[in-house]
Amino acid sequence: MLMGAGKCYFWFLMKANTLGWFRVSISVLCLNSFGALGQNMKVIDSVRRVLPSSHALHQFNLLNTIGFEYRYSYPDSTIAYCTRAYELGRKIELTKGLSRPLSFIGLAKANQGDYKASLDYHNQSIEMAKLQDDTLQLAHGYNNVGRLFYDKGDLVRAYNFFVKARDLFEILHDKSGLAYVYRSLADVFEAKADYKMALENARKALSLRKDLGDPRAMTSALMGLGLLYQQMDSVPLALRQFEIADSIASIMSDRMTKAEITVGMAEILCKGGRSPEAGALAQEVLTSVTENNNQKVFVRARLLLARCDIYWSRFPAASAILEKVLVSSEKSGNLTFQRDAAKLLAKVHTNLKNPAKAKEYQNIYQVLQAKLENEDLNREIERLQFQLQTEKAEKENEFLKAQQVRDEALINKQRFENLQLIIVSVFVGVMAIMMWYVGRKRKAINKRLEEQNQYILNQREEISKQNEILSQSNKELDLLNHEKDTLMNIVAHDLKSPLNRISGLSHIMDREGNLNTQQIELLRLIQECTRGGVDLITGLLDVHALNELRENPKPSAILFDEFLRVKVQALNPVAVAKGSEIKITNLVERRVIADPSYMGRIIDNLLSNAIKFSPRNSVVEISTGWKAGCIHLSVKDCGPGFSQQDLKMMYQKFRKLSARPTGGESSHGLGLAIVKTLVDRQGGTIEVDTSPKGTEFLVRIPAEMI
Repeated sequence: MLMGAGKCYFWFLMKANTLGWFRVSISVLCLNSFGALGQNMKVIDSVRRVLPSSHALHQFNLLNTIGFEYRYSYPDSTIAYCTRAYELGRKIELTKGLSRPLSFIGLAKANQGDYKASLDYHNQSIEMAKLQDDTLQLAHGYNNVGRLFYDKGDLVRAYNFFVKARDLFEILHDKSGLAYVYRSLADVFEAKADYKMALENARKALSLRKDLGDPRAMTSALMGLGLLYQQMDSVPLALRQFEIADSIASIMSDRMTKAEITVGMAEILCKGGRSPEAGALAQEVLTSVTENNNQKVFVRARLLLARCDIYWSRFPAASAILEKVLVSSEKSGNLTFQRDAAKLLAKVHTNLKNPAKAKEYQNIYQVLQAKLENEDLNREIERLQFQLQTEKAEKENEFLKAQQVRDEALINKQRFENLQLIIVSVFVGVMAIMMWYVGRKRKAINKRLEEQNQYILNQREEISKQNEILSQSNKELDLLNHEKDTLMNIVAHDLKSPLNRISGLSHIMDREGNLNTQQIELLRLIQECTRGGVDLITGLLDVHALNELRENPKPSAILFDEFLRVKVQALNPVAVAKGSEIKITNLVERRVIADPSYMGRIIDNLLSNAIKFSPRNSVVEISTGWKAGCIHLSVKDCGPGFSQQDLKMMYQKFRKLSARPTGGESSHGLGLAIVKTLVDRQGGTIEVDTSPKGTEFLVRIPAEMI
């Protein structure tokens, strides 16, 4: 993050070389966004206090922090501290991070104006990041080199390095790094007058900084976008970006940042011919900023106010302001402010009919303009020299690398030949030993193979005998199983008839009446016992029939709402006996192609279970629906639910689960096994949603609706 801030500052510093005063003046605001990072004395003092008592790795990081803080005001200190950090990192054999101090030294060298040394250190930083597999620092290194080439006017190389940095930051998902790279790419495209791509990248940078939530970074990105719109002569859009930045600065209560945004907006308005509005904003800035707070903002506001006075023909007032601006800018050595003040004074005195003064200031303006042009020419010469030095260094590096490659190829060839000779010698010796060893072992192996073959023949004879015994046993088991099933059917049918007769007689006695309390209780017990026995026999017969017959479903047309009501009506007496209610909450009122026998048994088992395990005076809900070619059936009760252990074995036969019937009913553990078998045979699914407050079974069965 600190590296990114440094690169942004360095970028704005160099922009002054290539852009006009308006661009430079707005860039100052972006520099202020990182003013605390430029040289934060509190950070430096606090780091110095803990530096002597820190362990080696912590010292390495602290030295880098101090060096980074000094990079603008005292680049010599940055070089000293980061050199110590690099030497310490080498001493403790750091496996990652050694590229950081090299990168910071590169930034300091650039601030000293030694661009060749700066490039050398950045290249060393890149090589170290590659060596230590430090992808993050490698991405920052590419971005630093790209900024260096951009500031020297080499847009092609700058673009190539920015793209490399962007690709690495995207792999790392580093939003902060991506924001700086997108901003750099926007500058490259703007320099090429490709405003469409410049806008696209500037907007990406703004979006990322919004995601990061750093207000200062957001204001910087907004003003960068505003400057781009201003360059495209889109004044309303440019003003809009500055207004948003102004609102963020107001929330931060940052008086200086707000003042710089305001003066930037005023300059846009003045350039767009809206001098009255620009004058009001300039006056607002002058009420909150003094020359001692921020000379550049103060002077810019006064220049704007002078332009507005000229617009309103208040030439004496404009002259007084401009004279003060000229004096203060001469003291600070700012040629741009001096030039602009002299030009405006010439215009003022022309309107005041004072040609001698107008001529004097016009001459001053021309001298200052020539000085600025000479500075631009010197910078261009410096850029070309830097480019020539870079190309020369690259050619020398290419020659050295080619020579190194040739030397390494020759050495590798000799090594390869020596290695081949050693390998051949070793191979011949090994082959001789192997032939003797193999001959010796072959006899032993052949003997063991003969013994194993004989053993395998004996095992095959034994397996054949065991297979015959198993086959005979399976036949006997099939016969016994058939006899068991036959016996079970006979017993079940023979028991079912007397139990039904007992049940019928008990109901007749109940209707006859004239029974005392004890007789009524005994009669109730008889009915429960016979009902439990009949249920068990019915379940056994159902399970046997399902296992033996394995008949396929026989679909037919069912008027499903009527079919469901009939099933519910049949079970209503059982529910009423417990004071419960079966509630139908939704119905499919259409004909459905499904097996009525299978569907009926599923509904009966789910409803009877729900009534059986729900407390008295509760509600059992049943609903149906149609979705994605399936009939949906839901049965929901208010029972105690199932435990995790119950869920693992709830569809197994004769498994009694932790929940018990609430009305003393019998439970044989067959109902859910029957439901699961019937649902599976129809290609459906069954799901359970359970809690201590109740359970819901959701059955989905493929069907056709007509």
